[in-house]
Amino acid sequence: MNKIKYILLALTVFIYTGCEEEVPTPEGTNYIAFADSEFSTGVDVGSSNSFDIPVYSANITGSDRSFDILVDPASAAAAGSYTVPSTVTIPSGSNEGTLTVQLTDTNLGIGVNKLILNFGVVENLYNGGSTTVNYIQNCTEVTATLEINFDGYGSESSWSITDALGGIVVSKAEKFYADGQASATETITLCAGRDYTFTFNDAYGDGLSYPADGNVTLTINGEEKAAVTGDFGTKYEVAFDTN
Repeated sequence: MNKIKYILLALTVFIYTGCEEEVPTPEGTNYIAFADSEFSTGVDVGSSNSFDIPVYSANITGSDRSFDILVDPASAAAAGSYTVPSTVTIPSGSNEGTLTVQLTDTNLGIGVNKLILNFGVVENLYNGGSTTVNYIQNCTEVTATLEINFDGYGSESSWSITDALGGIVVSKAEKFYADGQASATETITLCAGRDYTFTFNDAYGDGLSYPADGNVTLTINGEEKAAVTGDFGTKYEVAFDTN
């Protein structure tokens, strides 16, 4: 497995630096990269968790190697909601290390937090660029129930719930449901005291009206938050809260 990672990283270095004339060959390049350019996770209300980011080098040495980690000023993450180690270490005899970031439910509120991380600048050290950790507050205080009675063409239906900043909290894409499917029930967890928007789409443009009328209802603790029947066209949209 390490051999495969080595080859992939070597190829990346070659492609990334191929236009430069004086760059060392991949095998001799001091190169490091995050495993991916973007990660996503969540933090439970009033809780914290650790999130591991794999880091790979293009070569293996006989001693531990440490690389500086910097939080990019362009990050848009809540103050106090993250702790990032100042370095990441790749152990002796390996080309893989782990950067463990601590995330906590501090000032998270609504929306997606974006924590951007970079490697420190070191002479003759090449890297694969930054990575972004996207994280949100996982809410479980409120349970909503979505009841869908299809019109016979479930594959045309899709829906989403977005928060006050327009971020998608939960959704089901078109063709998730099957034609001929009679109904579906979805259980959705949301934050207390928040504003949301529920959107239900019909790809054909006749709502839930053929060959028989269908309907959609969204309820929280027995209170109806959204309801539509029959032909609503392409899209039905309504704002609701969890107060």
